[in-house]
Amino acid sequence: MKNKCLFLLVFSISLVMASDIEVEVEVKVKAKVSEGEETSTTKIMGKVQYEGKAPRPKKVNMNADPICGKSHSGPSFNESFLINKENYMQNVMVWVNNPKHSAKIPTTAVEIDQVGCKYVPHVTGIMQGQNLLIKNSDKTLHNIHSMSEVNSPFNFAMPAKSDPSTKKFNKSENPFYIKCDVHPWMKSWVVVLDHPYWGVTDADGSYEIDLNGLEAGEYELCFWHEKWDKSMKEAGYCSDEGYKQTITVADKSVDAGIQSFKRPAKKK
Repeated sequence: MKNKCLFLLVFSISLVMASDIEVEVEVKVKAKVSEGEETSTTKIMGKVQYEGKAPRPKKVNMNADPICGKSHSGPSFNESFLINKENYMQNVMVWVNNPKHSAKIPTTAVEIDQVGCKYVPHVTGIMQGQNLLIKNSDKTLHNIHSMSEVNSPFNFAMPAKSDPSTKKFNKSENPFYIKCDVHPWMKSWVVVLDHPYWGVTDADGSYEIDLNGLEAGEYELCFWHEKWDKSMKEAGYCSDEGYKQTITVADKSVDAGIQSFKRPAKKK
């Protein structure tokens, strides 16, 4: 019987914002695998934190559609940069780059709903060939317009009480967004992968990636956030410019650490 080992994945990432401000990401995550075997019901778990002065949340004016405005008891905010009181970041997409695996296309569809005149979720991954189920839970008209370039784009209206619509992306594609032409503040980002090993940070900045079917070995873990999309796109997603890091599986047990986004000191 082969011995199982507990290993720590340690890596750091340097991100360059559109404003040329460098942001360093240090991540330490823990998972359990069998040497030379596929993982089984194991996960990569981590958190993403932003250290620095956070921008003020921007309110979204939904008065153009009374139904949208009445769907919220209080103010609604733009979702492009969300952090909690501890500066943990929401909506960061994390995925394993070029994994060796035996996973099949999930039979469960990825769902995008329209709730309170917002797309839910705001960021998602999906495996190529997997069904995307689009719903409209609002009592108003929406328009679903994908800005995909590799996969065929779609653009259709979805009135209130419409039946869900099923779409599918057959090719891998870097981050793109789906928008609503009726309500311009509505946007949902999508990453199409050739595997199911991805996760998105929640309101606490936490993410999990199920590793079932992934072979043990050396991989790259990639991070993406829409505020860094322009600079990442120019440099190349998950490129050598700091958006990826090699993950080495250790053969000894270690404790998990912490991870954070760190804003460097200002140049004198």
